[in-house]
Formats: sequence, C-alpha cells, structure tokens
Amino acid sequence: MTKVVKYPIYPITFAYVNGIFIGLNFKLPVVLMICFAILGFFLLIYLHKKQQKYSFKSSLSLFNLWAIYFVFISLGSLSYHFHNQKIEIENLSQTEFTIKVNEVLKSNTYSHRIYAKLLDYKEKPLILVSFSNQNEKPKEGSVYKLIGSIKEIPESRNLHDFSYKDYLAQKRIHYQIHSNQKVFKIGEQKDLLTFIDELRGSLINRFLDLGYDAKTNGFIEALLFGKKNNLDNDVYEQFKDLGILHVLAVSGMHVVVLFGTIRYSLRLFGIPNKLVNFFLIVFLVVFVLLAGLSGSVVRAALMCLMAMLGTALGSRKETANLMVGSMFLILLIEPNYLFDVGFQLSYLAVFSIVFCYPIIQPFFKTENVVLNFFTEIIGISIAAQIGVFPLSIFYFKQIPLLFLIGNIIAVPLTNLLLIGWFLQLIVSFISMNFASLFTVVLSFAAKLCFNGIEIISTIFSNKLYLVHFNLLQAILLTCLVFCGVWYFYKKTASKIICIFVLIVSFQAISIYRIIQTQKSSEIVLISYFNRLIFLNREGEKLQIFATKDTLINAVQNYKLYHGIEKIAFDSLSNSFELNNKKWLIVDSLGIYPKRQFDVVVLYQNPAIHPERLAKELKPCLVIFHSNNYQNKIDDWILYFDKLKIPYYDMRSKGAFVCDYNSEINCSGVL
Repeated sequence: MTKVVKYPIYPITFAYVNGIFIGLNFKLPVVLMICFAILGFFLLIYLHKKQQKYSFKSSLSLFNLWAIYFVFISLGSLSYHFHNQKIEIENLSQTEFTIKVNEVLKSNTYSHRIYAKLLDYKEKPLILVSFSNQNEKPKEGSVYKLIGSIKEIPESRNLHDFSYKDYLAQKRIHYQIHSNQKVFKIGEQKDLLTFIDELRGSLINRFLDLGYDAKTNGFIEALLFGKKNNLDNDVYEQFKDLGILHVLAVSGMHVVVLFGTIRYSLRLFGIPNKLVNFFLIVFLVVFVLLAGLSGSVVRAALMCLMAMLGTALGSRKETANLMVGSMFLILLIEPNYLFDVGFQLSYLAVFSIVFCYPIIQPFFKTENVVLNFFTEIIGISIAAQIGVFPLSIFYFKQIPLLFLIGNIIAVPLTNLLLIGWFLQLIVSFISMNFASLFTVVLSFAAKLCFNGIEIISTIFSNKLYLVHFNLLQAILLTCLVFCGVWYFYKKTASKIICIFVLIVSFQAISIYRIIQTQKSSEIVLISYFNRLIFLNREGEKLQIFATKDTLINAVQNYKLYHGIEKIAFDSLSNSFELNNKKWLIVDSLGIYPKRQFDVVVLYQNPAIHPERLAKELKPCLVIFHSNNYQNKIDDWILYFDKLKIPYYDMRSKGAFVCDYNSEINCSGVL
C-alpha cells in the first residue's frame, strides 16, 4: 500500500481507464457520474486530512485508494461521454455537400477516400467521403463541392468480421458520403494540419529529388512519416506475413532511435546541454505532428519529454512510472486513444520489454560485441512478443511464425536506414549534391532489406498460424503471461495458485466455446457482392455451397470463430434442400420452376414480377441478395409489403443467418 501512496499515478490511471471503458459500454447519466466525482473528491480531501493527523496509517490508505478510484473512474466516464457526443445528421436525403479535406487515405481501384469535415453543418462533423479517382487526388485543406448520397456507416456485413463502423466511431465518424460524379474544388482553408501536411509533402518530394525510385520512396514515406498511401503492396504483404508490420509504422522505436541520434550528434559537436534539450524538444513536437499524432509516437515522445524533465529536476526516472504517467496525460487529452490498436500494442510492448526482458536477458548476453547486438535484438523481440501476442491474436487472428527471423533482418536494417535517411534529409538543406551521394548506399541497403524479406517469405510457405480468441480469453492469457514472468522475480506459492486459476479459467472458456459450437447448427448466406455462398454448419461440421471452392475472408473468420478444422465444398444448384426447407435461387435469367419453395433468394437483379412469383412459389420468406441494385430492391419491398410476405434485405442488414431451431414460416418469424 505504501507504493500506491508513493506513486498515486498507478491507481489514478487504472481508475481513469476503467472509467473510459464504462463510458463506452454503459450509458450512465452524466449527473450521476458528476455526483460520484464530487463525492469522491470531498472524501479524498477528508481522508487526506485524517491521514495527516494519524501519520498516514495503512487502514486509511485503503479508503484513500477507494476515494481516488471513485473520483477518476467518474472523470474517465465523463471524459469519454463529452468527447464522443454524436452529431446527428437528420437530412439523409441531402444530395449536395460542401466538405473540407481533413485527411487523405489510400485510394483504391475506383475511388479516392478521405476524412472530411462537413461544412454544411455548424458543428462540422467528421465524415468518410469517397469519390471517383477520375478526379484529381485531393489534398488536405482543400474545400470541395460534390453531389452524392449520405448515409450512416453500416454494420459489418458478415458474422465475426472486422467492424469498420466501430473503428470509425472511435474517430467520431458516423456518416459517409459517396459520389460518382465530378467534384469541384472551390477553395482552401489552411490551418496547422494543412501546414503540417504541406511540410510533410515537401520533405517527401526532397527524396524524389535525391534520386530514389517510387518503391523506395514509398518505403521512406512509411518509415519516416507514417504514411502508407504509396507503400508497395508486395512489401506491405511480405512484412505483414512475417509479423513485422510494426517496422513500417512510425512507432516509439523510431522516435527513440532518432532522439538518440540527434542527442549524440549534437553532443559530439560540443553543444551545451540546455541547447541540446531545446533542439530535442523541437524535434519531438515536429516529429509527432509529421507522424499524424499516432498514438505510439505520442507515447514515446511524451516519455522522452518526461525523462528529460525528470533529469533536469534531478528526480529518479523509472520507465514504468514514465509509461503510466504518459498514458494518463494522453488519455486525459484524448480518451479515444485507448481504443487505438497501435496505442494498446505499443504500451503493452514497452511494458513487456521492461518487465520480461530482465528475466530472459542472461540467455541473450554474449561477450562478442557484434554477436551481442543481434542476440539483444532477438531477446528484445521475444520479450515484446511475449506481452503483445494475446492481444495480437484477438485483433489479427494470427500468430506470425517467422517474427524472429524477420526482426533479425528488418530491425537493424530499418534502424540504419531510418538514421541514414534522416541525416540525408538534414544534409540536403545544406547541399543537395552532397546529400545525393548517399543515395546509392541507402538504396542498396533498402533493396537488401526488401530482398531479404522476400527470400524468407518465398522459402517458408507456412508463415502464419490462424487462431481466434475472444476478448476475455485475450485478457486471461495476457494476465497468465505476466503472472508467469512475475513468478520468476520472486517464487511464491500464491503466484502458483494465481497461475493455476488463470489456466483453469482460460481452459473453461475454451471448453465452453467448443460446447456451444457443438450444440448449435445454422445456415448462413454470406453477404458478398459478386458471389453466392451458403454455409451449412451442424456443430463442428461446415459445408460450403458456392460456385468456387475458395475461402474468402468472411468464411475464414467464421471458420476461425467456431474453431472448425475441416470444411467440405459442394457445388451450388438453383434449388436445394437444407434443414427440411426447400430453397430456390432466382438469378438474372428470371427462370424458375412453378412449385412451392420455403425460401426464395433473388440474385443478380432478376426480371420477375413479385405478385406472380408470390402466387406461383408461395414462399415463406424472400431474401434480397446484396448483389441486387438498390432501386430493384426498393421496388420489391413495395410489392412484398403489400402482399404481406416476409423479406430480408441483405444490402441493408448484411448476412442472413437462420438457426436450425428457428422456424421459417409465413408469419415471418425466424
């Protein structure tokens, strides 16, 4: 308890984080949370005075801890509430919009994609906008007029798919605009972010002037500035398969490497410490802005600043204290950072290195300086991976099998390239000709990195092990990992009991999931634009009816979620029977047998007359596949509403799911 009193940042941060989670999952009245905060605050003052009177007795410290918890859990919940008030757009029939580009995303085959502010509203809500890539590529700060349609961000289309709606909600984006027509640029509204984007663009262009090819320049752009818009797809996929994608994201590691390089270089020239600290602070602020305020970069920069402050004040600086303190400050300003995957993995990796590496370090220590450099990379990579792999499985559903080999090649080379390109950029402002002399060497090092990763990716066919954990399993496994490491610091019986309880709990949840899968059976019609795919699952047996025997992401996610090892592919005919129900697919030809079917699927915009179809087939349910045009579906809905025949619109609702125990009848009950 004395440690809690000595370092109150730990219970404060823990309570504040809990408050943010409560704000996310429970919509508690604001007045109630304010009352809790005020009550806890006065209780904290009262207990503090009592502690002063009784010389900080431990019994009072426990009550003091609870008071801190009440205050900051309330503040966390209130902070999340006030930062995430949804701006409702009532007129969804609006077709003309004025937008200001806030951030440019990577374009796809057909469209440019951006985050933009909707200037038609006083609150200027942030929205997702996509328009034809026949238009010029947008720039941050540009103001456009466009004609299109606006709607809410839809839910995920299929079971267990990544929820883009939830992801954008954490960025306070709830609506999207899509336009197929030409957009018109009507002006610019420049601000700090626009200035930063222009500065970033001019710095990136300097590397083009230095003679780098497009592939290498895209790599530089990702490594130095955190922008992957122009990153080569093959490079991205190879780094992803090897589990070293973190190398391509501007992260805390990059900040620390450049921070150390600048400090060493300035001190080498005999510059006074105060001036060195000034340059370092300027660098950290500029670099954070250039990196787009990435959570991991903000964390690393803030930790560096706090360490510098601690050194200047002569106080003891511990990495764990700096880490927790920086987390609290960041979440105090922006609570939504807590839900950023990079932010979570970054903190977990640092904590894992600080906590786990001292235990395994003796196994990676050698007398040889050169060999020691590589063994330390291996040790640190293992330590970081130990902490983050449960959460990585939860988010990415995979375990990279070659992360050690990938890190041994990529980390040293990318660190050297990062330092080299950073110094080359600085030198280019003095002399472009002199700076360009280093292009040949750095280009060779970059190609060496690309080729090394490509060779490993080619040699090993099995690069990933796919697995699925739910959130509770990920939390329990994370606790188990750190509890196991904690045991080696000081071996006690209580820690063994704790490890045993965690193992049993994890196994119990895993067994429960298996039992639930074995007990249930269902039919799923996957929502996929160009394909018709039926899943028929009876317990752990999965049968796929499709025109091609290939696994798309939606099927792969479904298979992983239920822990299904083997699947059977069958060809799909226009009429078949599943679970004693007769199914019929009516495709673009619009031809069908004139007899009764329980379920009719309309696919590829068939030219049918709804009244005639209803009379001849007498369906209990009609399903509109997401492949159909929206205007067709709207017409069908009018008819089937009139005929009082139940229907299911996959375009708006996503995948169709029917449990074996449910009944499909003419009342529309599923």
